[in-house]
Amino acid sequence: MDLFSKALLKYHCGQSDALIRIIRNDGWEDAHSPSLYFTDEPFTFERPALAHIDGPTVDIGCGAGRHLRCLGSNGNDAFGLDISEGAIEVCRLQGLKNVAQCDVMTGAMPDLPFQPRNLTLFGNNVGIGGTFDGSVRLLKNLRQICSPGGRLMLTGINVRETETPEHLDYQEANLAAGRRRGEIKIRLLYEDDAGPEFAWFHPEPNEIEELALLSDWQVERLELMGAFFWAVLRRD
Repeated sequence: MDLFSKALLKYHCGQSDALIRIIRNDGWEDAHSPSLYFTDEPFTFERPALAHIDGPTVDIGCGAGRHLRCLGSNGNDAFGLDISEGAIEVCRLQGLKNVAQCDVMTGAMPDLPFQPRNLTLFGNNVGIGGTFDGSVRLLKNLRQICSPGGRLMLTGINVRETETPEHLDYQEANLAAGRRRGEIKIRLLYEDDAGPEFAWFHPEPNEIEELALLSDWQVERLELMGAFFWAVLRRD
């Protein structure tokens, strides 16, 4: 079982409140509680994007289901996809049955009970692609399941909005190596276990336009909110 699965399951079952630690490949470390994935209310920067949702929605990278609960409470049909088996199990333990384990990067989607009018990529989940090119592939895959005229709502971190020397040095090293500023490599630590290194991508706000152009989406709206941003993309 992957460490993210383990952390969600143990927190949900009241067995551990250990932090999930994120180690970047330059040694920088961050940590957060698994409780973050169980909050009842959306984060402030997510609310404007959520307000654009009307109708059947698929939440990509649903985690422990916090957005599924929000979508359901607003009367929208919602279905969650996540690569983590533990995340899907936790959703089901909470009574969220419309979920499935799925690696959206493969392009092979499970049978859905509806053709989604909306897709959501909250929690910086456009980074699932790992790199800029990977995120183009991700958005192309998602376009295939979205109905014509449908929308993709996403949130991200504005990586330039930092004064932390370690972040600035990392970004400059990326640019010097021909990589995008927000392409990173990280691994997870939880309790006494360490997971494998994997790639993640934090697109800059201006890169959302590039991603959309290359994957046949149209940027309908993009708004900055401090260190975060949200965007609405539309499929023709």
